[in-house]
Amino acid sequence: MTVVEFFDGVSINNMVSCLAIKPEKIIFVGQKKMMRKQEEAYRRFVNKYGIQVTFEFKPVNVNNLEKLIELLTEIVENEDECTFDLTGGEDTVLVAMGIVYEKYHTTKKVQMHRFNINTGMASDFDNDGVIPSVQMPELTVEDNITLYGGSIVPYDGNKGTFIWDIDGDFEKDVRTMWTLCKKNPTLWNAEIIAMASIAKRINPEQPELYVKVNAQRFETVLITSRVDKKDFKRFLEILHKQGLLQELKANSQGIEFLFKNNQVKRCLTKAGNVLELMVLFSAKNATDKQGNKRYNDAIVGAFIDWDSSLHDFDDEEKDTANEVDVVLMRGIVPVFISCKNGNVDENELYKLNTVASRFGGPYAKKVLVVTSAANQNKNGYEYLCQRAEDMKIQILENVHIFTDDEFERKISNLLC
Repeated sequence: MTVVEFFDGVSINNMVSCLAIKPEKIIFVGQKKMMRKQEEAYRRFVNKYGIQVTFEFKPVNVNNLEKLIELLTEIVENEDECTFDLTGGEDTVLVAMGIVYEKYHTTKKVQMHRFNINTGMASDFDNDGVIPSVQMPELTVEDNITLYGGSIVPYDGNKGTFIWDIDGDFEKDVRTMWTLCKKNPTLWNAEIIAMASIAKRINPEQPELYVKVNAQRFETVLITSRVDKKDFKRFLEILHKQGLLQELKANSQGIEFLFKNNQVKRCLTKAGNVLELMVLFSAKNATDKQGNKRYNDAIVGAFIDWDSSLHDFDDEEKDTANEVDVVLMRGIVPVFISCKNGNVDENELYKLNTVASRFGGPYAKKVLVVTSAANQNKNGYEYLCQRAEDMKIQILENVHIFTDDEFERKISNLLC
């Protein structure tokens, strides 16, 4: 089977037939510059996943109706049978297709279909009763980013996408930390900032999980972080009691302790990690009305390289990269989530909107998950909510007051 795709600025519109009906050949029709830009990414995608398909790219001025009709006529004449996918493309292309279809549908085997990306269903657009056999795949987060020409940057010990090793014991630890965070997210942030400063390794020979600071440095950190000394010592004692810190010693000489493990250390030295992991757990447990898993894949802290070429990420002029707090996949629809365990500014909305548009187009769901929304300036927060609505960004606010079941239900309903 040959499928003709009217080239679109949104990658899934161009590749949905390739994924769902697996034709032998795809002919892309569209603007030369736009197709050239994406051709390498699409070839890389099919090669990576072993998809056997031949690509042909036929450039045309999509604003010239006469040239469009001429090209589509040539394709119909040269192909034994072909299916035109109307999921993407400009209006003029669809007009040309209608003219060509009227000329050939009684003499040549020409069919038309269109996909609903959100449901994954194909509809018969020529009313001949023939709908292609569809096997819509469930893309992983990495699949989706690759499809749009990017890549997930692996963790290198400093930057990149850290892969959490989540077992029952670690999930229990995260939920314990979330219980502490929920009581006062603002205080949690301050205490974790102080913890990160205390845990910073000054001596490279010091074991990674071992922390020892003298009284002077301890006092300086607390003053800088604006954390009360008694409150912080109480915080350390609670963490020790819960087994998250070990061998805790606090006296006039200073403090020392061991983090339970590296993942617990990551949670206790970056304030937002616990909230992000709670979103992940809620997504993993979320189900639809039939009891099926709502999401087929999820990544926390996804570091995305926009052009799939690993460069120097410290040099913004040389590369474009984003870190997204949580990315979920439901079939072929991505959900991009920004998590904020404190104040949110408008810039966060722009960052979320930009990366979601780049790697999901109009189908991407955009969500801002926040804790203490009530603590923000009222007028400023109302403006933020209006801007979010303008960008079609959904806000889940005050999630720290949710029960676990409520959290799962809210995350489950993001696609509704």
